Amino acid sequence: MHKSRSILQKIPPLRLAVYLISAALFIAMAVIAVRQGMAGWPEEGPAVVLGNAALWLVPFVLGPLLRRYIGDSLWLLFVVFAFFASFLGTIMRFYENIWWYDLAMHTVFGYIGCLIGLFFACKLADIYALRPLLIALFCFCVSLMFAALWEVFEFAGDLLLGNNAQGDPVQTVTGELFIPVNDTMEDIICNLTGAVLFLLHYGLHRLSRRSLGFCMFMKDFSIGKKPSPAENIESAAGFENAAELKHAAGFENAAPAVQSAPTELSPAQTTAAAVRGAPSEAPAGADLAPTGLSPLQEAPAHASAQAPVQARAHASAPQTSPYTEEN
Repeated sequence: MHKSRSILQKIPPLRLAVYLISAALFIAMAVIAVRQGMAGWPEEGPAVVLGNAALWLVPFVLGPLLRRYIGDSLWLLFVVFAFFASFLGTIMRFYENIWWYDLAMHTVFGYIGCLIGLFFACKLADIYALRPLLIALFCFCVSLMFAALWEVFEFAGDLLLGNNAQGDPVQTVTGELFIPVNDTMEDIICNLTGAVLFLLHYGLHRLSRRSLGFCMFMKDFSIGKKPSPAENIESAAGFENAAELKHAAGFENAAPAVQSAPTELSPAQTTAAAVRGAPSEAPAGADLAPTGLSPLQEAPAHASAQAPVQARAHASAPQTSPYTEEN
């Protein structure tokens, strides 16, 4: 007993919640499958019940395999959405008994599709270096892509399996049967609404410079990815991007400082100026920092810049190095 308790304590809370919810729903689906099998399968057959039962095994099978790439928060999001969309919607027949339930699920799926887009952005690029507008546009496009793929999936199921996910056929006065596009368009519009809600949420996050849950998602979505040096610096300072870091530090509009050199020449520079016939005083603000050369080495170096060709030839002669071949 004590050993099992210590094992549970080692599991992160979110992962433990995912496992417990998945196990409970898998047991419930197994009981429902046995009861329906004994009483006779419904019209859609055993594929729907068995498919929903297998859905709750996904976190146990793929969770350990993809632990380095998919964090616990994304698995928890998957389990919660699957509970409302699959278990309550399909098994408990909320789609049939509550007229707005399907529309609500498609709206939520539009928001979740944007989160999946944010997941891909965190995996494929440095999320802190991307422009917020590019992130928002990418997440929006990914959400609409999933909406279109879902409608294709429903159409394929109706065509191949005889389902009616896109509505019942309607007979015209000429006796032809067709399926109206109302259900498909309503689903896509609801997905679009959920994506717009995500954009509003993300825009508020950027404008207010508050987390609003996005910092947790981006940190969890970046699991298994080696952070860049910019991410390390910014995360340590508590800022989300380099622009905020510069703004807070006061370096956003700073220009490189120009150090004014003294107007007095050093003895070595006076000697070099005398060799090339220059005045013994330099103009104010000139860069007269010491070069680190000896007086004998500095004179030909200056002469090579302004003296005639003969002086440059003399300056280009090899200098005596303190490191001889004997050393």
